[in-house]
Amino acid sequence: MPACAGPQDVSGTTPADRSSQAPAQEPAPARRRVRRQILFWARVSFVLVGSLPWWLPLARRYLPAAPVWLLLDWLFLPVCHRLPSRTLCLAGVAMPLCSRCAGIFAGLALGAIAQWPRLGLRAARWILAGAGLLMALDVAAQELGWHPLWHWTRIATGVLLGHLLACTLFAAIRREPSAASGR
Repeated sequence: MPACAGPQDVSGTTPADRSSQAPAQEPAPARRRVRRQILFWARVSFVLVGSLPWWLPLARRYLPAAPVWLLLDWLFLPVCHRLPSRTLCLAGVAMPLCSRCAGIFAGLALGAIAQWPRLGLRAARWILAGAGLLMALDVAAQELGWHPLWHWTRIATGVLLGHLLACTLFAAIRREPSAASGR
C-alpha cells in the first residue's frame, strides 16, 4: 500500500492545496442575472415612487383609508417645501410635492419605464449637467421676476432632470464591472 500524504478529495488536492488557491469567481451568467434582477427591482421602485405624488391626491379624494393616504403624504414632507402657490391640486387635493418636485418624480418614473436615451456614463453626466443648468435658469428667471410662476416650466424641467437621472442610474447598473475603470 502506498503511503498516504494526507486526506485528498477526488481531484487529488489536499485541504492545504485548496486553501492556497484563489477563490473561484462567480460565473458571468450569475452576475448578469443578479444585475438584471437589481435593474428590474430598481425600475419597479422608481415607477411606484415616481408615480406616487400623482395618484396620491386622487386616492385621498376617492378612496377610504384616510390615515394610510395621510401617512404616505407625510413621507414627502422632508423632500419638498410644498408652498401652496407652487403646488398643484388634483381633484381638489394638493399634491404632496410642488410642481417642480412632482416633475422630478414623474421623470424618474418615465425614465425607469422608457430607459431612453441609453447613454454612456460620460455623455450622461454632461447631459445631466445641462438639464440641471436648465432647471437652475428656470428657478433664477422665476425668482428674479423675469417670468411668473409657470407650472408647466417647473414640471417640464423637473421631468427632464428626473428622466435623465433615472437613465444615468440605470446605465450605471447595466455597466460591466470591468468597464468601471474607464469611467
